Amino acid sequence: MDDGFDYDDIRGSVEKHLAKDNLGWIQIVTECFEDIKARCDNEEKTYPSVSQIKQKYGALRIYLGCAIEDPFIQSSLEEAVRKADRSCKRCGNVSRPQCIGFWYANLCCWHAHEAAVERLKKFPEAGLNLRSKSAALQCRSCGYLGQIAWGVSGHRCPACVSKGW
Repeated sequence: MDDGFDYDDIRGSVEKHLAKDNLGWIQIVTECFEDIKARCDNEEKTYPSVSQIKQKYGALRIYLGCAIEDPFIQSSLEEAVRKADRSCKRCGNVSRPQCIGFWYANLCCWHAHEAAVERLKKFPEAGLNLRSKSAALQCRSCGYLGQIAWGVSGHRCPACVSKGW
């Protein structure tokens, strides 16, 4: 089932699947499908049908309408997913999946803080990475997993350091 993916408006199609505020992943996926389109045009092949592009448990998922045997297309899609696994879905900064309550998203410390604040309005018991066991890479103020400022900052993420938490 083709979910309205238009190879003449790749970015617009990706935005429909991922939502416009997820600019980090939109850029990655758009570049991937632009490469696929160029390759298909050069080899006069049919473009692969896109069923769905989404986030699930903080990871990017790209589903095609049928199995693709083309190694270039397979490796392009795999590389896009690998890049997204290391990128904030909103801005593209280096990140890793975060658990906010029971919701997972791949967010940098700045966007994880924003998402946590919004999530806490609806679910006050939800926190940021409450079940994590990764103390070495976990902010001691907010619970963010990832980039940590060591030393005088007191083992905190850049967002907490900037806010003085």
